[in-house]
Amino acid sequence: MQLPDGVLSSFVDVRGIKTHYVEAGSGEPIVFVHGAGPGAYGWAGWRQTIPVLAKHFRVYALDTLGFGLTDKPADSCSDQDSVDHLLGFLDALCLDKVYLCGNSRGAYMAAKLTVDQPKRVKKLLMVSSGSIALAMGLERNEAQMGGMRKLQAYDGTPEAMRSFMEIIVHDHRKITDDLIADRVQMAALPGHDNVHKLQGQYRNSLKTNPNEWQRFELKHRLPQLTIPMHMVWGAKDSFAPPEFADTLQKMLPNVTFEMLENSGHQAQNDESDRFNDIALAFFGARVTAPV
Repeated sequence: MQLPDGVLSSFVDVRGIKTHYVEAGSGEPIVFVHGAGPGAYGWAGWRQTIPVLAKHFRVYALDTLGFGLTDKPADSCSDQDSVDHLLGFLDALCLDKVYLCGNSRGAYMAAKLTVDQPKRVKKLLMVSSGSIALAMGLERNEAQMGGMRKLQAYDGTPEAMRSFMEIIVHDHRKITDDLIADRVQMAALPGHDNVHKLQGQYRNSLKTNPNEWQRFELKHRLPQLTIPMHMVWGAKDSFAPPEFADTLQKMLPNVTFEMLENSGHQAQNDESDRFNDIALAFFGARVTAPV
């Protein structure tokens, strides 16, 4: 993991879970939450955002439960487990109230923590999240399953990783050999395969266990929040289809929406300059124009 100057790699004990994160900058805290594809972790998901926002804020990007260099659970890795771990991370670092920003499953985690703990979150920025769509009652149709099949087909090879990354990143020039090698290495760490197995079992349980579903769903809670919330979606997203954004916009009148025309599932990496401007404006950074 190659980090630029000023970005620090650290570990913290979160309720007995050794948790890795990167941090940079100074000022009000922003916590970034990555998605759940093979080899995902904090720095990889937010590598083009952290250095820019760190000029105005104290930024943190954790490796979520079971991902990156964070400990891998042996028996459960539900979304609620991950949300509880995220809350524990805030507690461990004494972050009483934060700005939150998440992509994909990470956006769901950030949203669920916000509805559970609204006093802990100042503003919520979300990026392209099929998990939020599912929690709001939407599901992919058969024609929209291509991205999920690429995820399920990952076999640990660089070729399979590149094939998956080409689904979630629209600008393939951003998919470097170093990024592929880095994510393949993370996906090969002991326990990573078991985490994906546990998550698959959990996803199946959502379909059959109403007790689990009521912990997951957001349909009756997210529309009630009055905290400032903004959703960014990639118009070229072939993993979480942009049609979801159109429907969610009608279901969530309290959330503002913005479509990035040249972005896929990781808008923060496809159109990083535009996304960073959106994030800076939303979180209220005072940016001085060059003379």
